[in-house]
Amino acid sequence: MGIQEYSNETKSVPTICIVGAGFSGLLAGVKLKTELGFTNYVMFDENTEVGGTWLVNTYPGCACDVESHLYSYSFEPNPYWSYNFSPQEEIWQYLRNVAKKYDLYKNIKFNSQIKSLVWDELKSKWRVQVYNKVDKKTEELFFDLIINSPGALRVPNIPEEFNAFKGPMVHTGAWDTSVEFDDKIVAVIGSGSSAIQLIPELASKAKQLHSYQRKPAWVMPRRQFKYPKLVQNLFAFLPLIMILYRWFLFLSHELFYPVFLHAARLGRFATWLSKRHAKKQIPKHDKLREDLIPDYRIGCKRIIISNEYFPAMQRSNVKLHRDQIIQVKPHSLVTTNGEQNVEVLILGTGFRVQDFFAPMKIIGKNDVLKAWKTFKPISYLGITTSVSPNQFILLGPNTGLGHNTIIFMIECQMNYIIQIITEMIKRNAKVIEVKESAEKEYHDDLDKQMEKTVWGQEKCGSWYADKHGHITRMWPWNCIHYWKVTRVADLTKFEFY
Repeated sequence: MGIQEYSNETKSVPTICIVGAGFSGLLAGVKLKTELGFTNYVMFDENTEVGGTWLVNTYPGCACDVESHLYSYSFEPNPYWSYNFSPQEEIWQYLRNVAKKYDLYKNIKFNSQIKSLVWDELKSKWRVQVYNKVDKKTEELFFDLIINSPGALRVPNIPEEFNAFKGPMVHTGAWDTSVEFDDKIVAVIGSGSSAIQLIPELASKAKQLHSYQRKPAWVMPRRQFKYPKLVQNLFAFLPLIMILYRWFLFLSHELFYPVFLHAARLGRFATWLSKRHAKKQIPKHDKLREDLIPDYRIGCKRIIISNEYFPAMQRSNVKLHRDQIIQVKPHSLVTTNGEQNVEVLILGTGFRVQDFFAPMKIIGKNDVLKAWKTFKPISYLGITTSVSPNQFILLGPNTGLGHNTIIFMIECQMNYIIQIITEMIKRNAKVIEVKESAEKEYHDDLDKQMEKTVWGQEKCGSWYADKHGHITRMWPWNCIHYWKVTRVADLTKFEFY
């Protein structure tokens, strides 16, 4: 195992390690290059290409639930999106085009899994252990700064009990194209975005499709349409119109934010809209419609958009199971209402989002992930923590959204990080860390606001909460508030030395 210390281009330019080459990691690479002129950073990704979640999630029907013109970088609009909501492959190609345009590939090391980040207090650097998945070798490198952006939808959550199944089994987050579904008895576990996008695709192929849902999702209509060539050309030749359209979409989503406030009337209106959508698409099957309506408040779990899901659930070869699975056998599933033979098992059971960076270990002033899982994640603005000097996070704790585009959040975060790095260089500082007092003040405000939301008031078993019931993933205000608190970095909240 070799040890290498990346050298500075000049003494004032810090060496930077970027973890991940998805939306967040690529954004970091672009901004470091275009705003600071840095070309000495290294981006590590365990996959063979850029794209992150949009590279590895390839299940049939995979698409984004935010409009294409909003789910893209503000500085890199794409006038040629084919649909209002783009499919996985088109989003992945967009990210590849961005990486090529900004010449990011030369800074990326693929097939490289970060095993650990350890803060060396004597050197004031991070010791980064990297495992190469091709040559099976591990090396240790030193960097001045870390930008940690591995993504949340990364490690599939596979409940242990399903390992008892001996037939073909596949998770939506690690799709296996060799698995056959035609004329098979297929079971789909889960009621999240992936499962609901997948069910209509498989319903027309499977002999029988059994959908197991303990907690169904609130479903809204999906305003899907194909962009005419005329509109695409208009966006290309008059980009101002495309920018205004993006702002219209953004503000429309911001108006939806009160749905997630516990006492807001808009939540009741959204509930009515969802029930109306179900009534319109399931006009005759009253029992099925009733079983597909959640018993928790709208917004507590992620709201799904689909026009194909309800019709698929009414097919004669599709059956809904709301009762709990009490046993998994080699070729069947047993619930409180009986046993069902299964030939192919599909897990739409989400991701291990509460593990944050795991299996990567982060040892700053303490074992960061161990402390987060034992108590709760503590950070400042979801960007940095007092126990991890010189480390920045993209999409850190409590920066997820239920109402708008996450791309806006990571752009705000990267703008903030650029300001801090600029100040480090100006002060000729080797170390930057947020003050514990700033963290505490921020979390006090965050906790008070969280109590006003549906997440803080209702327990529905969503992946937004950790095992202690703390809401660790969601931002309790709207996006404009996050822009306000990150637009200009408050340098008094930090120690530079």
